[in-house]
Amino acid sequence: MGTLVARNEGIDGAVAQSIDSLKQWIKQTQSNILADETPWVVKGVKEWLWIFANTDFP
Repeated sequence: MGTLVARNEGIDGAVAQSIDSLKQWIKQTQSNILADETPWVVKGVKEWLWIFANTDFP
C-alpha cells in the first residue's frame, strides 16, 4: 500500500469520532470553509498535510 493509505489506516480509529462530528458540523452550519494541501519530503517519501479551517469551529 502507498504511504498515504498506510498512514490513514493507522490513525483512522483514533480520530473517527472527531471527524464524524466535524463532518456533521460542516454540513449543518457552514457554507464556506478554507482548505490547504501542503507536501513535504520525509526520508525521501513525499508526505501531505491537509488543513481545513473556519473561525467558528468549536
